[in-house]
Order: sequence, then C-alpha cells, then structure tokens
Amino acid sequence: MGIFNPGTGTGSHPRARAQRLEMVIGILGVFTLMALIQTVALELRGEDAVGAALLLAVLVLLTGWVIRRRLAIKP
Repeated sequence: MGIFNPGTGTGSHPRARAQRLEMVIGILGVFTLMALIQTVALELRGEDAVGAALLLAVLVLLTGWVIRRRLAIKP
C-alpha cells in the first residue's frame, strides 16, 4: 500500500491518478513561479543568479514532465 494509493493495493483508477498529478502540477507551478521571480529579481539587482537559474530550469523541466504524464492519462 503506497502513500499515494492508500487502501487499494497496486491498482489505481485513472481519474484518481490524474487528480494526484494535477495536485503535483499545482504545487510545482507555485514553486516554479517563486523561482522565476527570485531569478528575475537577482538579475535586475546585478547579483549572482546561477543557482536560482539552475533551480528554475530544474523546476520547469520537472513541471513539464509531470504535465506530459498527466496528458497521457485518458479521462
């Protein structure tokens, strides 16, 4: 029994899986937006923004990957 699948064993209803992925997309979207704002602010102030830009790139790639997984689920 997994943390994202309590009580149903190994199988999962496609709609439930889609809802979990939509929740993850929302959470990642918030953190991606915050990383974007931080990166832009650092760039405008002329400070070192390499770490923030790398974090933003990772979050954008992760968000895109989760969105692709969500779109692959048939409703």
